[in-house]
Parts: sequence; structure tokens; C-alpha cells
Amino acid sequence: MWLTNGHWFDVDSAAFRTGDIRVADGRIAEIGDASAGSETLDMEGRWLMPGFIDNHVHITLDSSTASGNNVWRDALPGSIAIHAAWNARRLLMCGITTARDVGGWDYHEIAVREAIDAGKIEGARLFCSGKILSMTSSSTPYYPGMYEECDGPAEIRKGARKQLAMGANLIKILASGAVNSTKYERADAIQLRPDEITAAVEIAEDNYTHVAAHAHATEAIKNAVRCGCRSIEHGSYADDEALALMVEHGTYLVPTFCTAHAFLKDPKFADQALPHVKERYKSREVMRQKNVRAAHKAGVKMAMGSDVGTPGNHCGENMQEPVLLVEKCGLSPAEAILISTRNGAELLGQEDNLGTIAQGRIADIIAVPRNPLDDIATLHDVDFVMKDGVVFRDDRA
Repeated sequence: MWLTNGHWFDVDSAAFRTGDIRVADGRIAEIGDASAGSETLDMEGRWLMPGFIDNHVHITLDSSTASGNNVWRDALPGSIAIHAAWNARRLLMCGITTARDVGGWDYHEIAVREAIDAGKIEGARLFCSGKILSMTSSSTPYYPGMYEECDGPAEIRKGARKQLAMGANLIKILASGAVNSTKYERADAIQLRPDEITAAVEIAEDNYTHVAAHAHATEAIKNAVRCGCRSIEHGSYADDEALALMVEHGTYLVPTFCTAHAFLKDPKFADQALPHVKERYKSREVMRQKNVRAAHKAGVKMAMGSDVGTPGNHCGENMQEPVLLVEKCGLSPAEAILISTRNGAELLGQEDNLGTIAQGRIADIIAVPRNPLDDIATLHDVDFVMKDGVVFRDDRA
């Protein structure tokens, strides 16, 4: 089948080109001019891009609840898996064809991944970390299905091996405290220490995968980079030295900038949160904007991550992250698309399959009605989604 009469985004030139795209057996077979008599799908002048990759999601979390205190405590059996499956489909329909879930809940997200891969349900292609490796923490009761408490390198190794044994694609650690935590946990304080982080990295590398490090705190970021984590999630308190280390080591920043915007956009919703959590979000929005701008200026590699699943930050609204990176943080529209496609694939180690429209790549293609290089907000208007060469959404009529 040929996709005709569209403009497609070339990641090498960061520009749109004209030309038809032939899809066969789930991959892009050819880019050129459709041959006479071929099966065609007229894209009606749409602007085509590779399927977007969100490298920081939590499909098992309930983003409709402002308080993060063990929201699933009274859940009926099956509720979490059904919720995760619903969220995975919402990701796909908004143009996220691939997502990295960096903290699930009792492995329900891995069951959803398997069902998607088997063709039993519709959803984004998932790469999952299983449970997050955390030190003994006051916040574990908030997230009993998400955290795996590990103290010391030996327990970290065991915890990492357990996640891989349960089907995880990568390892996620808490190198610092978090925002959505108890009042006794500080986001600007380190948690896992270098010897513990190194233990996680060693197990990941033994198994040909990587570690994603949740790290707000300045020293936590530096520890994670020096120990070999592939990505820093959030990076809120990165100073110039931390950013220089990330550039030196080729470490990705997944900035998750949209979290505060999503939380604060509805004041009535924000007022339902724990007071200390609300105050943390309010105090960090401007700081995070400056931080992302500084990382961009320093030349830190970035990959898009929305952190959907956090309060008010819903699956299906993922495109607010690249849009806000342009509108608030100084990235160009082309850069926002690149970090959401090519860079995301590179972070996942999937650059030979995903992240670009090119011959031989998996046919993940999305379309919008206007040129996003002129109007980045059109990313909210995705009306065509193809994954693995199959059209899952076509609202153009």
C-alpha cells in the first residue's frame, strides 16, 4: 500500500519532503512515486512524521487522583490491568506508537505489553522497567506495587535481576527523592549511592539493556551519570557541572517538563493534593523551565518523556510535552520532533527500527493537518496513526 499526496518529515534534514511512501509487511518498503494501479491511501496533503516515542510513562497509575497515597488500595482484581490497557490504547491514539514505562504496578503493565505484542489488544509498543528500585523509603507505602526496596549493592543486584526475570526490558532506579512522595522525602536529596547505582548498571549491562535514573538532586544526577546510567529522568537541580557531565558521557535527559503544567492547570484539582505536594509543584515550574533551557543550551541530548500517570497528567495528552518544550523552553519545533522520534529510538536502542521514515524501518507513521514546523500545537490534532503498517486511527473525513 502507498501513502500518497503527503509531506513526510526527514529526520536527517529536520525538514519535510514530498513523496509517496510504500508500506509492506509492516515496514517502509520504498519512498518515491506510487506506481500506477497500486493500492493507495490518499493522505490529502497531511504532514507525516514517524510515530512519536514517549520515554517516560506510567500506564498503571491513576492520573485522575490528585493524592498519590496508594490509589489502588481498594481496587478489585483486574482493575489495574484494565486501566493500564485503556491507557496504552490512549497513547497509541494520540500518536505515541512506542512508550517506555518506567515504573509499573505489580507487573500489570508487562501483561499489557504481552497482550499488545500478541495482537490481542490495541496499544502503543511498550518497553517496561517493572518495579522501581528504591532504598528503604517513607514513600513506599504510597506506591506498594511500584517500588522494590533494596538497600546496598547486593540487594540492588537481586532487585534488578528480579525485574528482568519478570520480563522487564530495562531497569529504573530512584537516585534521588521524588515530588509525589511523603513530606519526609526531599526531591533534592540523594537516595541510592554510587556503589548501589553501579550495581544496577552492571546487571543491566550484563543483560544488554540500560538503567533509567530518576534524579532531581544535583549530586544524584552526577552520581547516575558517572555510574553509567543511560538517561536522567527529570534532572530538576542539574547545575553546570552536571550538564557538562551529561554531555561528556552522552547521557540523555528526559525532562518531563509538562508535569507541573498538567498538575496546576485545574486549581480545583490541585487543591485536592497533599499540601506539601502542591507546594512542590508550584515552586518548581519556573525552576524547571530554566533548567531545561540550560540543558538545551549546553548541548545535552534529550528524549521526550511526558510522565503521564502523575496527577492531572493523563495518557492521551502526551503531546503537551513537545509543545511546551517549544513554547516555554526554547526548543525549535524541529528539535521537539527530533527528540520525540529519532532521539527516543536511540535511547531505546531501537534506531534501526524506529524513529524515522526511511526504507526498512518499521512503518510507524502519524499525521497532522498543519505543518508543525509552523504551528507546533498541531501535534494535539493527530488524526492518523499507523503502527507496524496497520492503520489504527484515521479521522480525516
